[in-house]
Amino acid sequence: MKLHVLFIYITSFFVLVACGSTSGTTSNDKTVASTDKKAPDEDYDGVPNDVDQCPYIYGTARTFGCPDADGDGIQDAEDRCPDEKGYANLLGCLDRDYDGIIDPDDQCPDAYGERETGCPDIDPSDVDGDGVKNEEDECPEIRGLFTAKGCPDGDGDGIKDELDACPDLFGVEEYSGCPLAVGDMMELARLNGHPAKVNGIKEKGYYKSYDGKLYDANDMLVTVVSGDIVDAGGTFITDQKGFFIDRSGYIRDANEGVVRIDNEGYAFSPDGLLSKKQVNNVGTGGGIQIGRNGLPTQKQNGIQFNNNGNNNNNNTDYTQDNNSNNNNNGSGGGFNPGNIYDNPRDVQPLSPQEAADCNRINLKTLTAAIYFDYDAGKADNSSLRQLNRVVDAMQKCAKLELQVGGYADSDGGENYNYKLSEKRAKSVLKYIMGQGISDRRLKYNAYGEKYPLSNNSTDEGKQRNRRAEIQVIRK
Repeated sequence: MKLHVLFIYITSFFVLVACGSTSGTTSNDKTVASTDKKAPDEDYDGVPNDVDQCPYIYGTARTFGCPDADGDGIQDAEDRCPDEKGYANLLGCLDRDYDGIIDPDDQCPDAYGERETGCPDIDPSDVDGDGVKNEEDECPEIRGLFTAKGCPDGDGDGIKDELDACPDLFGVEEYSGCPLAVGDMMELARLNGHPAKVNGIKEKGYYKSYDGKLYDANDMLVTVVSGDIVDAGGTFITDQKGFFIDRSGYIRDANEGVVRIDNEGYAFSPDGLLSKKQVNNVGTGGGIQIGRNGLPTQKQNGIQFNNNGNNNNNNTDYTQDNNSNNNNNGSGGGFNPGNIYDNPRDVQPLSPQEAADCNRINLKTLTAAIYFDYDAGKADNSSLRQLNRVVDAMQKCAKLELQVGGYADSDGGENYNYKLSEKRAKSVLKYIMGQGISDRRLKYNAYGEKYPLSNNSTDEGKQRNRRAEIQVIRK
């Protein structure tokens, strides 16, 4: 090789090494400089504030620092399906049937359809689209299965759900759709619980068991007799007629709306509260006692008095001395525990004539309601005087007991409304006691804003909800 060519190669090599060294030094200097002055990132999501579109909310770099819960690269604020990973051209959603309509807007998300609803065109020969032709379909307007001739059949055993005593278990026709005889299935339900019980109680307050009957949360029978809903004790839950049990086990009203029963015995339909059972179970003991504020309060079981007449139960809200206990002159200053226990008509058996008179009393005519002014805990005497017919009946029949439920509208806090409804119930009881009725025959409950009769969005509705309901029962 000639010397001048070798010289050129050597010179080029040193030039390249020198340039590389210089650029590396410059680059490293810049890196050091940039780390010395780090850009602020107040939400610590790794996206500097100057490019973070949500600088105070933790987000991702793909969404310019904004939240993206499902990680599909679309900000939650712009994502129609923020909890399900989707696609940008589908607003962050999926389109399972690929018909161009995103799943949230598609009424038939699993069936391709070119209609605005996302459903396929209706086949005149198969209106419900279940694959069973109309003339062979026993449920032509309800999508079902071929196993049950076009009717719903959740377990695929060939017995349609409305006739299947075990709709979630594959069974045989001999046992009404159950794998075992009904008696055996009921015993299994008793030991292991009924699979439909939890959801049934949560949604309706009752569930349908393998015997085709309805039961409440305590496995007590709920039935419909003469158009009224009745519990296992024979107590009418409703005072309106026109209820029936459909084939699926739902209690429905005259308009075929589903009726729901809560664990306190209140029955509801789409029109609202229908009526109720006993406000307070008479078998639980209790009663009424007078407190420091002059209002009756619920008496607990097992209250005892010492020699001075003072109450030994620390849970009560009153204290009496010898003078006040001996004061029984009707002036309102005293309290005699004998008043609770010693009314002879409460403990002596009724004569045949008295018993006959009691049985002739129509309890439905004694149901009443007292309405209260806004934020008022006490009803005026003119309103309370309508209870005199109730008092008259209770004076004539010692077997009658009175129960009061206090209610409030939705104005104010929940705890405040509970206390207000309690005052309303107690004011009614105080009036009844003032007419000479023993407190042993009186019970109350306070429900606050829990069970409105009307919509609380109107003044008229609120007025109806500010009430105390009175019910007389026969012991």
